[in-house]
Amino acid sequence: MIARVGSGVAGIADRITGRLFAEIPVYAAGAVGSREFVHASVVANVEDAFDRLCGRKFDLATAVKTGRVRAQQGVPLADLLSSFRIGYDEAWSALIQAARTAPAMPADEIVDLSRNWFHLHNLVGDTLIHAYREEAQHLLLTRERERAALVSVLLADNVGLATVVEVAEKLRLSAEGAFVVVAAATGLGRDPIPRVDSHLSAIDVASVWHLTQDSLVGVLSLERAARMGAVLDVLRRHASGPIGVSPVFTPLRRASWALGLARLVLRRHPGTSTVEQFRDNPMNVLVASAPDAAQETSRTILGGLLDLPADRRDMLLETFEAWIESGGSAQATGGLLTCHPNTVRHRLRRIEVATGRSLTRPGDVAELVAACHAWTQLPPQSWD
Repeated sequence: MIARVGSGVAGIADRITGRLFAEIPVYAAGAVGSREFVHASVVANVEDAFDRLCGRKFDLATAVKTGRVRAQQGVPLADLLSSFRIGYDEAWSALIQAARTAPAMPADEIVDLSRNWFHLHNLVGDTLIHAYREEAQHLLLTRERERAALVSVLLADNVGLATVVEVAEKLRLSAEGAFVVVAAATGLGRDPIPRVDSHLSAIDVASVWHLTQDSLVGVLSLERAARMGAVLDVLRRHASGPIGVSPVFTPLRRASWALGLARLVLRRHPGTSTVEQFRDNPMNVLVASAPDAAQETSRTILGGLLDLPADRRDMLLETFEAWIESGGSAQATGGLLTCHPNTVRHRLRRIEVATGRSLTRPGDVAELVAACHAWTQLPPQSWD
């Protein structure tokens, strides 16, 4: 009976090809290939199916190849299965028509044929799906490795402008506008903010991410700084651990600088789910540019303050910061801290004694201000 159909393989392939281009948009768009290319592939698949049905062929190499090639072409699995269904439907129609052609096949033989065709349909379909998914997974891993490498280049020091533009284009990230870098703590390569790119996309913020053994790092394209509040809201809703966020910056080639600030903030909150953005002022940036030197110098400036019990030390430093914020007024500082101005003066005097600095000398005050910025910006555990 297959012999009756054999001469009509070209006609079956014509009908299948016509339906593929008429019913499946990805074929009509030319994503799979030209009509001639698809027709040749259909012919090979029809002949392959008939060969297996007749027992002339037992391997499934053609089905494996088709599944892999369609995955490489980016054809959705649903469309691949639709094309598979169309092909087997047309081929089966041709078999039935041949079976009815005089002399007609006995009913028992048609039943056996349908059973064998059904078995073949399932076997080839399962093989096709497995090959497609295996290839798609391989492609996904390859693209993720490539993407991670590109993000690493973007975050590297001393990257040239031309390289940044090229990498941004490959990552589908704008090279212009406003950006932030996010660093989230993780352990053993576990994603600490699952689907964060989808959540950010919902507020029109594009992002690229790189997951390492101990952190998840992302570069976010805000387009405009006004979206920063919405970004922080998203991160707070989905954080499973501490997250450090850089200041908003531009241009994109400053991503490495921003990453350093994000990681600096991250280290301040171990074991919490705090989301904090680096406070962007000149003194904080100065501290962050040379944290080791800033800390060593600040130890000398703060002197005996660091030897006090933690609660007393923190109270005195808080008072000093409030005094600076209040323009050096004990009255205003007392109002800010809800205490008597004489209490403020007493605390300030204790700071002078502990540090050996005088708050009447502008140079000493400047040193203490710088040291306090280092205290608030550098990780607490690094002071131990």
